[in-house]
Amino acid sequence: MFRTQYMSQSQTKREIFHEGPHTAEVLNVLSLKKIDAVSLSALKEKAVEILEQSVDPIAGVPEKPSDGLVYGLVQSGKTSVIQVAAAMAADNRFQCILILTSYIDILYDQTYKRMKSALQGLDVLGKTDWKDSVQFENKLRSSPTTLVVVCPKNDTRMGGLLDTLKKSRARGISALIIDDEADLASLDTHTADGGDPSSINRNINELRSFFQVNTYLQVTATPQALFLQNPEHRYRPSFTVLTEPGAGYVGGDQFFGDPDEKLLELVDIDEVEMLRASKQPNPTQTIPIGLKRALLTFLIAASDRKIKNPTRHFAFLCHVSAGTTDHKHIVNLIEDFKRKTLYTLQDPSAQKYSKLLKELEDEYKNLQKTQVGMAPLGDIVDKIKFFLHGASIKLVNARSSDEIELDSVFSIFVGGNKLGRGVTIESLLVSYYGRNPKKPNMDTVLQHARMYGYRQDDIGVTRLFLPRKLADQFASIHDTDNALREVIRKYPKGNFEVLWVAAPMQSTRRNVLDPDSLAAYVAGESINSRYPLRTGVAHLTASIDEKFKHIDDYEDGFETTIDEVFSILEMCPKDPAFGGRLWNLKTIKAALDTLKKLIGNKAYIVIRRNRNAETDRGERKGIISDSSVKESQLAPSDAPTLFLYRQNETKKREEAVWWPQLRFPEGEKGNYVLSFSVDEKEN
Repeated sequence: MFRTQYMSQSQTKREIFHEGPHTAEVLNVLSLKKIDAVSLSALKEKAVEILEQSVDPIAGVPEKPSDGLVYGLVQSGKTSVIQVAAAMAADNRFQCILILTSYIDILYDQTYKRMKSALQGLDVLGKTDWKDSVQFENKLRSSPTTLVVVCPKNDTRMGGLLDTLKKSRARGISALIIDDEADLASLDTHTADGGDPSSINRNINELRSFFQVNTYLQVTATPQALFLQNPEHRYRPSFTVLTEPGAGYVGGDQFFGDPDEKLLELVDIDEVEMLRASKQPNPTQTIPIGLKRALLTFLIAASDRKIKNPTRHFAFLCHVSAGTTDHKHIVNLIEDFKRKTLYTLQDPSAQKYSKLLKELEDEYKNLQKTQVGMAPLGDIVDKIKFFLHGASIKLVNARSSDEIELDSVFSIFVGGNKLGRGVTIESLLVSYYGRNPKKPNMDTVLQHARMYGYRQDDIGVTRLFLPRKLADQFASIHDTDNALREVIRKYPKGNFEVLWVAAPMQSTRRNVLDPDSLAAYVAGESINSRYPLRTGVAHLTASIDEKFKHIDDYEDGFETTIDEVFSILEMCPKDPAFGGRLWNLKTIKAALDTLKKLIGNKAYIVIRRNRNAETDRGERKGIISDSSVKESQLAPSDAPTLFLYRQNETKKREEAVWWPQLRFPEGEKGNYVLSFSVDEKEN
């Protein structure tokens, strides 16, 4: 084995998994793909972090399950982390690496090919390679190295694999089960209605139970559904490994963190609705202006890049609907645009030519705002005229067989769900996005961000066309993702992460969540601890008395920090006899950390004394009195506010105590909720 041990200040003993021959080979393969040395080192560090928290493959059956999560960014190279982790697991005597991936053929093939090309020193089996159980067992038993299996999350394929494993008497081998896009198909879609587990979830449960020694590693960029499982749930990760993008990554910061929005082009949301032919009795046969601008921008951008890089091909993406009828309608519109543009370019003396040239010039000038040194417009028009004849317009949906391959200089892809998760579109320059459900799921929308990726070399000519409403949704989701990742950096093994969800969005699909375990803090609402602990806390009461002795009883609220507010809450324990779901200091801390990340460290405190509350309250009911002065107005609503009420001793000889109430700020851009799952054991 390739392990050593060392002593540290925080640990008496810690195992470190080092690079062996399989890890070295994968890193070599990735380096040939021009991944820089710093990124390769980071990949190895993340693989070590994963293996450190996995089961020991040679130490026998572990005392408790090993369930983790690799939480990356969309299109940031999570597959590379999987490849290095799998190789390192092989170097450290895991006998089987089982990779569960998409049932969609193009996505499955993409994953299988990537694993096959990276793990060149291992036997990598595809979805048809375990039909013969005898041959499978021979591979399993005779090979001195690890067997890698890439299986689609399909009921038939997974069931067949499980049968083969049983026939091969493989129960005793050690396995690293890597579940790619684990939040999508793996969770039980019957959770909300309490029925029997859904078929994919049942198969994964059986695979996890079959291997006595295994680590189950979920991988996704959208873990909302995982973190909202009950803290004791089998699919709630017990540890999280955050991956960071390498050099050249273009993501939410560039598209939605830039106040100037240089990469965004806004279109009217009505034109997006016009493209949904399935919703109209007589759909328009005229291409909307925003889509036409997007296509012209793409032709200019791709031609400019082609002049500078003659061997490259480029992609355009149109994603506005899940409906196949809509897709076909859009393909027809783009085919018509191609035909008319080619016809116009053949006759420079025509009036339509002058109009087209003016439209091209406008988009050319727009691109010049972010891309210096573009080729002359005349040269670009010549390239468009030449290459547009061979442009491919591909329909990519459940009914099509088109592949996502750049087989021409101008490759235009139109589709729905097949383009929404996991698929990588190389050299994607321009996207036109318009998916607009009434109540969108945050995780689904974020997975639609196919424009993210390693695109720094082309960022100057990259554009995203979409309506303002959808741009705001993406921006809110980007902020949410940043806040969640910041919380997890602080609490990588926590079970109390909260998710900021801006209305009218919801965090994830509701069928995979247990409604009885969900709770939320809502913008503008107040919560309290139901009843404070009133015995044995005199020293805490005295400390708060001393802290605020300079504050007069009827002053308005004063500004402080979120950190200070939480330190006071720690001195105000609740009475456990009264229970409650919302007043949990771990969850409150995670919520306040999220707010601090999003709106800053500001908070307010309001002090009131000489109160005589002696009965418990509902957690959302509040203890603010209805005096002539509206106490709720004593502090602004733009930051969290702690209302502290000093309660007098009671006739039952209960001690004087400070009773806190916490008010969450109003949403700057509308309402929000901080959603989380409840750990009943801690409440």
